[in-house]
Amino acid sequence: MKTDSKTLAEILKLHAQYVKEVEFSGIKPLSMEIYKTNSHNFVRWIKDEFHPGKKLRKEVLS
Repeated sequence: MKTDSKTLAEILKLHAQYVKEVEFSGIKPLSMEIYKTNSHNFVRWIKDEFHPGKKLRKEVLS
């Protein structure tokens, strides 16, 4: 994890608030999903659960 648990708890609380604001913002559905996905990936990155550019599937061993 890239931060301590207290800071992460605050980030998670603020992220939930951000997602609600995005959902009620009136932007187009596709834009809303992009905002939500990208912010969720940022939170996952903080938790070491996401690595930009890394493929989702495992490579097949030869």
